[in-house]
Amino acid sequence: MLSKHLSDSETQREAVVFLTWINENEKNKELFTKAKKIWEGVEIDQVMARTLTLRERFSKKKIKDFIVKQAIGNFIGFVVGMWVTVMFSHHVLEKRGLKNLFGLAGRKKVVVNDAPEWLQGLLSIIIGFIALELVNYFFQSKKHLVVRDYLIALYKTLKTKVQRQSEAGNV
Repeated sequence: MLSKHLSDSETQREAVVFLTWINENEKNKELFTKAKKIWEGVEIDQVMARTLTLRERFSKKKIKDFIVKQAIGNFIGFVVGMWVTVMFSHHVLEKRGLKNLFGLAGRKKVVVNDAPEWLQGLLSIIIGFIALELVNYFFQSKKHLVVRDYLIALYKTLKTKVQRQSEAGNV
């Protein structure tokens, strides 16, 4: 409910439910202001700025988030590097010559680079940086929550359609 309200993707009915919830008591208002500050990336208060203990620094959630972010970053870097290499390389058959006994030893596929390696590396770095910044923006702007909510709603509607069709088929 909070994520939908903060991302301005709530329906009229959900807005009414949210307003009644927030006006119930002061704790709900405090919770909403804290959630809004976190959503906007603002420090909550001095309690958040205190030094974290070792257990707080290395909690299961933080370790899992770190591993997931690293995996996404490494995967995107790998895909971009492979894409740039494929874009600037192609294969040709080896010509007849002394190396292959004038075609008697068989021809081999030879990789031909259309661009020098330093240019491929530079393009991989630049395009990879842009891709990682887009993914970082996607997660920082909390758009993944909106996408998740949309996918959940889509799944529920599809599930109800399938149930209705199966009930109609059984009747």
